[in-house]
Amino acid sequence: MPKVISQEIISLGFTPEMLLKKSASEFEDFIDSVISDQALLLQGRIGSTAYASASSPTKDYVKRAELCLVGAEIVQRRINVILGIAIGAGREIDISHEGAQKKAYKDEADMWIAKITAGATADQSSDFATGTLVTDHFS
Repeated sequence: MPKVISQEIISLGFTPEMLLKKSASEFEDFIDSVISDQALLLQGRIGSTAYASASSPTKDYVKRAELCLVGAEIVQRRINVILGIAIGAGREIDISHEGAQKKAYKDEADMWIAKITAGATADQSSDFATGTLVTDHFS
């Protein structure tokens, strides 16, 4: 069962017009299909036990990873729409902004997935390092 719902994706700023959908219901159906696909892919990456976790922070990480993966996929679909229109009109178009947005979603998803697979807790940081210094007066 997916962790995110279509309204959470819509709240990221996606609109039916961005993806050439004619109605809000057609758009929600499209989003629901992307959510279902990405949920299965995420479950395959992290395992069914982690995906079904009901305890924090794992369940929160799973939801956030799924949200980011869906966002990245919808941005890719938006890029495809933009390119289809531009190429059909015989024009070149700059999609670097959309590419950067997709990369940001993907990078964030990968960060959450890494935390899930490592069993990280909310208070752990990848920026933390530790070491030991041993000294004695005999040296």
